[in-house]
Amino acid sequence: MYPLRSLIALSLLLGLLPLTSWGQVLIQPLGAEPPHQAAPGRTAARPAATLSLPFFDDFSQQPEGLPDAQRWELSGGTLVNNRYPRRPPTRAVATLDGLDEQGRARGPVSFIGEGDLLTSQPLDLRSLTAADNVYLSFFWQAGSLVGPPAPSGTRPVALYVDFLDQDQQWQQVWQVRSAGDTTIFRFKALPVNQPEFLHEGFRFRFRTTGYLFTNRDAWSVDYVRLDRNRTATDSTFRDIAVSRALPSALKRYTAMPVAQFNQNAAQELTDRTGTTANSFDSGPAPTPIRWTGTLEVLPNGPTSQFLNGGASIDANSRQLPVLGSVRSVNVPLTPTPKFLRQRVSLATNENSALTQSNDTISRVTELGTYFAYDDGTAETSVSLPPASTGPVSYLAQRFDLNQPDQIRAIRLYLVPNTAGGRTITLNLWDDDGTGKPTATPKATKSYTTPASLPAGPAFVEIPFDAPVPVSGRFYAGYGEAATQNNVAFGFDLNNASPAGYLLLNALGTWNTLSTATATRPAGALMLRPVTGSTITGTAAPAEVAAAYQLYPNPTPDGRVRVQGRYAHAAAFDALGRVVWEQLAAEQGQAELTLPPLPAGVYFVRLTLPNGQLVTKRLSVLTQ
Repeated sequence: MYPLRSLIALSLLLGLLPLTSWGQVLIQPLGAEPPHQAAPGRTAARPAATLSLPFFDDFSQQPEGLPDAQRWELSGGTLVNNRYPRRPPTRAVATLDGLDEQGRARGPVSFIGEGDLLTSQPLDLRSLTAADNVYLSFFWQAGSLVGPPAPSGTRPVALYVDFLDQDQQWQQVWQVRSAGDTTIFRFKALPVNQPEFLHEGFRFRFRTTGYLFTNRDAWSVDYVRLDRNRTATDSTFRDIAVSRALPSALKRYTAMPVAQFNQNAAQELTDRTGTTANSFDSGPAPTPIRWTGTLEVLPNGPTSQFLNGGASIDANSRQLPVLGSVRSVNVPLTPTPKFLRQRVSLATNENSALTQSNDTISRVTELGTYFAYDDGTAETSVSLPPASTGPVSYLAQRFDLNQPDQIRAIRLYLVPNTAGGRTITLNLWDDDGTGKPTATPKATKSYTTPASLPAGPAFVEIPFDAPVPVSGRFYAGYGEAATQNNVAFGFDLNNASPAGYLLLNALGTWNTLSTATATRPAGALMLRPVTGSTITGTAAPAEVAAAYQLYPNPTPDGRVRVQGRYAHAAAFDALGRVVWEQLAAEQGQAELTLPPLPAGVYFVRLTLPNGQLVTKRLSVLTQ
């Protein structure tokens, strides 16, 4: 754990923070995040045999997490994702983000050293010669949404490529040093034509050097190809791919309570959603393509089409907009929690299985029990400005209701290993009539941050002593006494609260904040008010509930099978706090996989397809 004064020193060293006394919150690179996860259903074992050509990975065949073990070593800290890059070639990239595979910083403040690795599995090249014209190509980007890497100096901040020779020694074949800016994705091709590389256990790897305390010095690679009969300028391929991540299906929020949505469904759905398309085709003629977009209501439908169009895309063109509106789709106004899954697909007449997965992109939006402006993942962190003396300062976010409600808790994304043991207050305010919170909060709850967090998403839920009535417009936030060691919370750079909705009170006066800079987009504080309508259905009759069982119970490892058909599952501790919620992709599955939890008694709430609720007691043994 490092104090914030060290973070500030690092930020000033790297030229990241223009500190202005009490004028701004501190938005900084992450020093820690939850561990990188292996893709569900994918083996963590190395491939049974040495790989052969062609080698291709654009990272679009898997969800976020560790690289595919069939092509890459899992150690090294590289994160497959679609949220750090700017204008990527395809919808996912591999980001060497500076944090290790456990999500931890690699070194102390101001220390420069070896960072992340992305290492291929062995490839058999022994039958090849220089005449086969084998090339490794890829697209690379310096920096990310967080900002540019630090400028390279006497100690390099750089991206490298190494080849493994027949004596099992790594040889550096290419490098690019940081110029202190964020680049577009650039193409590079490297020949693999030296005899020492044409052997049965050839490998290649990407690696970085840079400041090791945070994820600022990030580099991304995409569209990695290794094959024969190529040239140094061979950057084209019969492929047209989606790129930009889809926005929320909602116009204002990334998630909201289903009861609030039902009051004004048409206006809550967004009138502008979509992605972009990139062409890797050599042309010279444009390629005609078609696209469709659907919105599916999970778990029981319906599915509606909201997009049907097409265009001719020029060879090697980038970021062609593919846009539509979901305002007119049919979303049942039932009281049960549900998920809205957008899916946009390209029809490009490609015939290669290597590239078909990058023709589709999707996103799930939750209609449940809470408001959110974030997507659940943090790219950077935010904390209150440091001070030695002075009044309590506050950071608040505005929320607008469609009907009166109650707030029973606030969920906060705590950045792991920062400021454990600090006391903050969670607060709710009414609007003072001028678009600012009232001078005095209407509800306050004290909370001491834990020294460590459980595995999984780093949200904690802090309930108020009693549900707090709210109506119209309210503000939710936190306060902290003057200190140089402030608590850091997650800040989402891929989604943003509306302009003017984030406010700071540092000297007794509320002021709106603008968090965007020339190199960083506006974002969202990862703070989620949980409504009093958490229980949105009625309890199932006793004879229905009796038909549902959890087993094994007790569970030794968090894996629990459900006997009976259901739509959604969540787990609560003895105080009623949410400790786990089922992902949209796992809705209704027979097996639940809970995160590591302290031994004790928990309650699993099953929402049935008809909206009724079944709650079952579950004992968890030490994991």
